[in-house]
Amino acid sequence: MTSLRAVISEILQSRDFQISDLDGFLSGKRKDVEVVFLLLVEKDEKAFIAFMDRFRDFKGKRVIATLFPLPEHLLSKLDERTCVWDREAIEHEIGRVHIEKIVGEKDHGLVDEFGADDYPKMVTAEDLDKAADQDFGEKIVKPIVDVDDVKQIAAQTVAGFRHRLELVPHYVFKYKAPLYIDENKLGVEAGLLAVNALTHKVDAWPAELDIVFSLEVTHKRLEPLIDIDEARNLVKQEVMRRHTFERDIVKEENHVTVTEKKLVSPKSDTIELEDMGVFYLPIWCIEGVKGVMILNASTGKIISEDYYRELS
Repeated sequence: MTSLRAVISEILQSRDFQISDLDGFLSGKRKDVEVVFLLLVEKDEKAFIAFMDRFRDFKGKRVIATLFPLPEHLLSKLDERTCVWDREAIEHEIGRVHIEKIVGEKDHGLVDEFGADDYPKMVTAEDLDKAADQDFGEKIVKPIVDVDDVKQIAAQTVAGFRHRLELVPHYVFKYKAPLYIDENKLGVEAGLLAVNALTHKVDAWPAELDIVFSLEVTHKRLEPLIDIDEARNLVKQEVMRRHTFERDIVKEENHVTVTEKKLVSPKSDTIELEDMGVFYLPIWCIEGVKGVMILNASTGKIISEDYYRELS
C-alpha cells in the first residue's frame, strides 16, 4: 500500500521540489520556496497542535494533508500561511501528476500555488476598501458551487465521472455613450460590458461581484486568445448595437401632423471606455456517461449541456 508520505512526495517532485525531513515532518524546497507538511492518516489533534506550535515562525508555507475532515475548532486556528489539503484535493493532485506524465503537458495544481505571487485567498470588504486605489490586476469571481455540489449535480444529470474547474478570462469595461438624433444630443447611456477572451462574445457584466485572488480547489487558468485592443473594439461595436434604435418624431407641417422615424444612436468616436481589468469567471466542465455539461461556478446556472444519443 502506498503511504501518504510517498503520495505527497511524488506531487512535490513533479514540480522539482527537493524532499527532506524537518524534525520528523515532510519538507520540500525549490529555490526560495519552502513548504512543510503535517500528514494525518487518522484524527490526531495533538499532532496538529504540535505542528502549529513547532512551525509558528516558519517563513514558508504550511500544509495540513489529511484523509479526515478537520473539526471547526482546529480550522479556526489556521492563518493565511497554512492551508489544508483534504482527501479530495490529494486525489486530484496525484491524479493530475499521473495524467501529466501520460500527456506530457503540465496543468495547474495546488502545488503551483506555493510559488505563486498571489494575494490572500479570500479578500474581505475591509481589504477591498483599503485597496480601492490599487490595481491588483487579474481578479477571480468567487465560486459558490463547490466540488461536492458538482458531484451531486453531475450524478443527477449526465452521470458525471470527471469534472474540472476552469477560469475563463474576461476583459471588463465601463462605458459611457452619448446618444444622438442627427447632430442633437439626446442623452447618455452607461454600463458595464465584458468580452469573453476565448469566444469573443460580449455580455453585460454585474456591477456587484464577490472577488477573490486565488482558489484552494484545483483549477486551470485559461489564457486570453485576443488582446485588449481587440476587446475594446468589440465592446464599442456592442455599445453601438445595444443603443441604436428608431424613434417616432411627431411634428406639425402646414396644419398636417407628420410622423417621421429618426435613428437614435451613439457616435463611435464619442464612446468613452474605462478598462476595469481582466476578470476570471469560474466554469465547471463536467463529463458524464450521458453527456457533457458546462456550469457557471459563480451562479450555479447551466451554460450548456449536451446529452448523448442512446444507442439502440
